[in-house]
Amino acid sequence: MLNRKMLYSVVLIVITALAVAFVAGCSTASTPSVSAGSGVQSIQVPPASGPVRSITVVGVGKASGTPDVAHVNVGIETEADSVQQAVADNKAKMTQLLETLKGLGIADKDIQTSNYGVYAQRQPVPGPEGKGGLGPMTYHVNNQVNVTVRDVAKLGQVLDEVVAAGANNVYGVNFSVDDTSKLQADARAKAFADAKARAESLARLAGVTLGDVVSVSEVIGGPGPIYEGPRMAAAAGLGGGAPIQPGELEVNMSIQVTFTIK
Repeated sequence: MLNRKMLYSVVLIVITALAVAFVAGCSTASTPSVSAGSGVQSIQVPPASGPVRSITVVGVGKASGTPDVAHVNVGIETEADSVQQAVADNKAKMTQLLETLKGLGIADKDIQTSNYGVYAQRQPVPGPEGKGGLGPMTYHVNNQVNVTVRDVAKLGQVLDEVVAAGANNVYGVNFSVDDTSKLQADARAKAFADAKARAESLARLAGVTLGDVVSVSEVIGGPGPIYEGPRMAAAAGLGGGAPIQPGELEVNMSIQVTFTIK
């Protein structure tokens, strides 16, 4: 019985000693350490982990290029006293128009129907004392196609020949660049350089030094980079045909960059 009491006492002493050691260790870790040597005392305080000081700016870059693709909408509208005649006339003329486009080297994939409509109309007929009536019914058929011309120098010729083939609706001429990756890369590089220049200017005003880049991201306000234009410039080397000015296509990009400051 005595031995069991002695065993309980020893276990209690060991547990108490471990608890004291643990508390002492925590107390030492949470307080500055003090050392003395050669009559000099020093206190070492662990560095505080505060927020990183930084500057965030948005840079803008622009790059321009000459369009190498043209898009135009052409079509034929016919009218007749019967809907069957209007449809037949339109079909015949549209077939000739499509053959003309293909003869100019326009591929099937670059010819896409954009509208086909049939409607009836009666024109007012003036009468005595302002009591007019309506004339006979006429039927209209309108067939339009979007055409992509991959050789801008041929656009004037294309417009001339489609009109000669019977097209009486021609509109929506616009230009684009087939591969915009190079323009985007140029605009992006200029945007980053602009962001760095802005950050350096702000750092000088604040009396600090610009450090490393923390983050970089493109600022997308829509579906992608912004394309403007074309800005009209004098056309060159387009040959005969209707006078066409492809101008320039401008790509705008924005970059947000965060720099550390020292």
